[in-house]
Amino acid sequence: MDQMIKKTFVEEETLLNDAFRMAVSVYESGFAPTFIVGIWRGGSSVGIYVQECLQFLGVESDHISIRTSYAGLPEYQKSVDDPSSIRVHGLQYLLENLNADDRLLLVDDVFNSGYSIEAVITELQQKLRLNMPSEVKVATPYFKPSKNKTGRSPDYYVHEVDEWLVLPYELQGLSYDEIVNNKPSMAGILEQL
Repeated sequence: MDQMIKKTFVEEETLLNDAFRMAVSVYESGFAPTFIVGIWRGGSSVGIYVQECLQFLGVESDHISIRTSYAGLPEYQKSVDDPSSIRVHGLQYLLENLNADDRLLLVDDVFNSGYSIEAVITELQQKLRLNMPSEVKVATPYFKPSKNKTGRSPDYYVHEVDEWLVLPYELQGLSYDEIVNNKPSMAGILEQL
């Protein structure tokens, strides 16, 4: 990974609290999703936090994770240069269960170019056709408006950012020094190897 890229390390507690704040924003807006879809990888954990918080607030929903073909910073530029290369996996449950009267909340960790969300929505529209939920909203703790390449923005977000974010579960592409300095508990685990 290019060591010249400025990276901001997000701690797990921060991500958890931001996801809960975002869920409260969804709740306060009056939107009550019947389906919550976390986009693997980062959107899965955020989706769990959002679903748990909404359920605690009395909003019952079905929930699942799907995956797009994101491969981290080294491969990210390829998807920006060619968004048609983004593939969406794991839609079968949604195709069998979503209906036009459902309210769908797509959850990801970072809304960057917007291409992953756009790929998911396009794939669902093409496959569900008349069963595509009429209400689809997007929630993500981190929104990078300067990087957005689509006409879509998240309906719910907590922070506008520009820098490259390193989320709590990410190790790939980090140097050992970055891990030691920013993820000390992981450094201790790696030292045991």
